[in-house]
Amino acid sequence: MTQGQMMHSSITRRWKRLCALTLLTVTSCAMPGGAATEAPPLEIKNFMRLAPGVVGGGQVDVAEFQIMADGGYTLVVNLRQEGETFPENEGKLAEQAGMGYLHLPMGGNTLVAENADQLAAALDEFGSGFVLVHCASGNRVGALWGLHTAIQQNANPEQGVALAQAAGMRSDSLAACVRAALTPEPAAPFGFRAWGSMREVLRNGETQGRVDLASLSGSHLIGVGALAELSGELTIDKGIAHVAAVSGDDVTFPTPATNAQATLLALAEVTTWSEISLPAIANLEELEDAVIAAASKAGIDATSVPTMPFRVEGTFENLCLHVLNGSCPIADPDGPEPWRLTNATAEGVLVGFFAADAAGKLTHHGQRSHVHAIATTSEGQQAGGHVDSTGIAAGAKLFVPTSK
Repeated sequence: MTQGQMMHSSITRRWKRLCALTLLTVTSCAMPGGAATEAPPLEIKNFMRLAPGVVGGGQVDVAEFQIMADGGYTLVVNLRQEGETFPENEGKLAEQAGMGYLHLPMGGNTLVAENADQLAAALDEFGSGFVLVHCASGNRVGALWGLHTAIQQNANPEQGVALAQAAGMRSDSLAACVRAALTPEPAAPFGFRAWGSMREVLRNGETQGRVDLASLSGSHLIGVGALAELSGELTIDKGIAHVAAVSGDDVTFPTPATNAQATLLALAEVTTWSEISLPAIANLEELEDAVIAAASKAGIDATSVPTMPFRVEGTFENLCLHVLNGSCPIADPDGPEPWRLTNATAEGVLVGFFAADAAGKLTHHGQRSHVHAIATTSEGQQAGGHVDSTGIAAGAKLFVPTSK
């Protein structure tokens, strides 16, 4: 079985880990038919019993595969890389003997948590009997098994290194990999999450639904994006989803359907805001500079965080915005035209994200922000959608997070 085939499993990561842990307990008690349970020893370099039913070490002699299978082995995991010397038909021979096979190539500095997840999935699918995990000398086996065990035990990085060393790891570079894999990534500032990217959705036309709106809840959420199939613009303010959609020559503002999905969404959760009064703002570039300055006063370098959410409440001048109509005019120039509002005066809210370096991901190329509006024009017309340009009258309120 190839690595790609193993990754095809639809079982969730946490479930794989739980299954693997349960498996090790079960295999320590019984084998099919009630046979007793210690895995037969193998003549391999640095042979080690990693857990009840699981052994590890160096390269195995493939001529022994049928004997291994007859002795109760059901899975062989090979950690050696393609450039190393090992039988190229190892996987085929293991499968011919009736065992599962996973080739999970690892170098001296390429161990990541995903490798442990793949091992856990293989144990779940093929580990009903004894399992061999091998590399060339057992060094990588120790690192992977230590990481696998540490994940099961929710161990910290140093405990994980100790577990790996006890399982046969001797390499400092692999110890560093174990530490890195067990070190939690820092939480995204402002609880930022994203689904889809501008490039995927607008340029490549990958407009499928990626997140259910019903799964997003909380009064502190703000977000901007587009509905699946580009059927409308989506703005979330104070936890409330606002949709603008084209209907004929007009724009409508329907309540999102219970099964509505977004294909593109940038979302943050901000519990407390800092508020400043703005002078007259001529354009989005000046607004972006104002966001940077306001964030700095709040102790945040807006140019060093991946994204900076903000809100503006006030009067907007020369407001230009659009609402997509099932197609992006950049990717599909012959498709339906967006609905557009031009040079309007309106009262309402801007919801946006400043990002200094997110072109093609969160922003259009050449821009530093992605901004939506929820507003009412001076003629009493409801308006909303993606802001192309706007000025802001003096006295508007700018809100930025008080902290990350």
